[in-house]
Amino acid sequence: MNDRGLLRRRSLFRGRSARAAIVVLLIACLCAAVAVVSLMQGTPDLSVGQVLDALSGSGTSEGNQRFIVQNLRLPRVIGGLVAGGMLGVSGAVMQDTLRNPLAGPELIGVSAGASLAVATIVAFRLPFPGIALPLAALAAGLATGTLILSLVSLKSNPMRMLLVGAAFTALLNALVIAVITLAPNFGGVSIIYRFLVGSLSDVQWEEVRLVAPWTVALPVVFLLAGRPLNILALGDEMAEGLGVGVRRTRALLFAAAVLLVAPVIAIAGPIGFVALVSPHIVRRLLRTSDARIVLPVSAAVGAILVVSADMAARLALHPHEIAVGLWTVVLGAPALLVLMQRGLVRRRAIP
Repeated sequence: MNDRGLLRRRSLFRGRSARAAIVVLLIACLCAAVAVVSLMQGTPDLSVGQVLDALSGSGTSEGNQRFIVQNLRLPRVIGGLVAGGMLGVSGAVMQDTLRNPLAGPELIGVSAGASLAVATIVAFRLPFPGIALPLAALAAGLATGTLILSLVSLKSNPMRMLLVGAAFTALLNALVIAVITLAPNFGGVSIIYRFLVGSLSDVQWEEVRLVAPWTVALPVVFLLAGRPLNILALGDEMAEGLGVGVRRTRALLFAAAVLLVAPVIAIAGPIGFVALVSPHIVRRLLRTSDARIVLPVSAAVGAILVVSADMAARLALHPHEIAVGLWTVVLGAPALLVLMQRGLVRRRAIP
């Protein structure tokens, strides 16, 4: 390559890097802005200054404003940020691990299986410690995902995995309804919303404390999953040649993806389509498939989507509230149709 061509490539690389840095900065700012706006909106509406005073506990803020912000809105916003971040990263890991652009916990039965386990424990008030609810969701999600993947070859058309996952999801959702309605202490519509479509309406500080230890998994996945995912993208033979055990690595990465979903199911239920859409938005905005970049930015995009959808759930039909999962479906279903229309589901399978 001559000097002119080398200079052109360097210039192009610097241009893309600068663009990516700007996009990442904008996404981070947007995530913070959405969180603040969510704390402001509701009954009553508050200004930025009032929110900041309530968060700091300064004497200038009224007691009821501090209570509303600190005890009603803040835990819900934190829960939404954590749920969205974990779902965004989980979707990115699943899609790269399975080499399937439609892979996601809600489309391959993982979310439904985990939701059934948690719904059974909650509805029948089984003697199960609350702190262990994510463990139950993790075990059920892993079992369901492993069963579905055992029935579908990774080399098959991605649509087959989607169809098998949809069938299992429908079955498991029916079992969730049966469990809730047969429970001796029926929880009403709110508990059905939580375990069928996902809801943040019951998230309080207790739920935030429950999920807090699990957030350690996010930076661990950022640090450890990026390189293996990039190597797997080269193909199985190349990955084996580089010393990566493909089957073992895929199993560990899939378990990590389910690990991120489990605490979300425990506190909010199966919030759909965030895991599917977030990585695609990131790859399109940044024009890169480098997992080391896609994973953390997918977390921010997922957080933005969930908190924004939760604002719509609270405010769109006020004083009535619609479950956040219904709003993410309104966003995600058209996105799924776009992916199918553009032929992403026909992407080449693993060689």
